Amino acid sequence: MSLNSLDDVYFLAKKKLINAQGNINIVIAGIPKNSKSNDIIGNCVQEWIPQWLEDNGLDLVANSGTQIFPDFIATIDGKKYDMEVKCWNFNESPAFDIANFDGFYREIYENPRKLNAKYLIFGYVPTKHGFRIEEIYLKNLWDITCRPQGKSGRPIHLQVKQDNPYAIRPSSFHKNPEKKRFPSIKEFVKAIRDTRKMFPKENMIDPDEWYEKVISGFIDEGCH
Repeated sequence: MSLNSLDDVYFLAKKKLINAQGNINIVIAGIPKNSKSNDIIGNCVQEWIPQWLEDNGLDLVANSGTQIFPDFIATIDGKKYDMEVKCWNFNESPAFDIANFDGFYREIYENPRKLNAKYLIFGYVPTKHGFRIEEIYLKNLWDITCRPQGKSGRPIHLQVKQDNPYAIRPSSFHKNPEKKRFPSIKEFVKAIRDTRKMFPKENMIDPDEWYEKVISGFIDEGCH
């Protein structure tokens, strides 16, 4: 199959990998053990998928730093696409990191076009001897997180460590895709700004300046 866009990558993954079964086998001192740990399965699948994409003809390069958003740059017909690959146990609420908050905040300020990054997301279900790929999604940033309900008052789903926002986290986008998302990219960007205001940090870009630069840069580059 010829890959002419990330949509083609998504359709190829759906065709080839839905219902595919796998296992993570650990051998120590000659004794094998199939792992059923969500962390181990998720991390291994996230490592395996990029290699599978490359084997199927996608020109994919990983970013050099672990805090640099996004993780990968795909090149198709000379055009570059920012993308992330994520995985989670489909029977549970998504708990992967969308992006490190501070790294995302800085990177989007410098490169607003990266708001167009696509997320190729794999949901697996555990089986008796391993796991099975249950569903695959290709999503925008603002499609997989939202303003959380409850008393936290936070503008966006977050993992917070030592009173600082550490990672942007997903909503249950797979269960209620119309409600568990931001209505627009602009609302998503506002939520990032408001989060920075809620958690101010010394020597960090002013939230209002950040917002104006990101929105104007996003529009000027013809992004959508």
